[in-house]
Amino acid sequence: MKRLALLGSVLALAFAGCGLISSPPIDNPFQLGGKSTTFNLVSASATGSANVTATFEDLTNLNLPANPSGFTYNLAIQSVSFGAGCPATIPSPINVTLSATLTVSDGSGATARSSTASANNVQFTLTSSGSQITVGNLTNGTLNLNVGQILPIIQNGGTNTAVLAAQITTMSSPDLAGCTMTITWGGGQGVLRF
Repeated sequence: MKRLALLGSVLALAFAGCGLISSPPIDNPFQLGGKSTTFNLVSASATGSANVTATFEDLTNLNLPANPSGFTYNLAIQSVSFGAGCPATIPSPINVTLSATLTVSDGSGATARSSTASANNVQFTLTSSGSQITVGNLTNGTLNLNVGQILPIIQNGGTNTAVLAAQITTMSSPDLAGCTMTITWGGGQGVLRF
């Protein structure tokens, strides 16, 4: 029995050393849930760029049992809506490719600290049924933040800022050139790897 317990402990340490053990998800760590970004799709390829900013307090309840080796943030999209300049009937499906850069900073003290990560070629599909737009098949939406930079920012120093900058390209028939598209972001999840 002692050998089995020892083997379990050794395996847990080995997995932790390889980054194979992760924390429970941290929901909406950067308070982006419910924040909206409006894109003006100006070109024939229906491309647009926009930013969203959120502020949040330090996460004081992480209770880390060991030093983490990584921090990932998984993007989430709550909903999408269309506004001015769009076709009377929104085409379906709409294939969307997104590039996103997330910068998390803490402006407290004499020097500001920040951590940045990017995700390129994030893809998802929009389908419309009447006035209902459904987001599906979100892939490649993981951003890997430097754990040595992000943890001091989100654990101490007071109010933090997250800026999510995104560029999108849509493909549909007819195209959406001249249309405005608003993404309401979900909170996403942060995961610490050990």
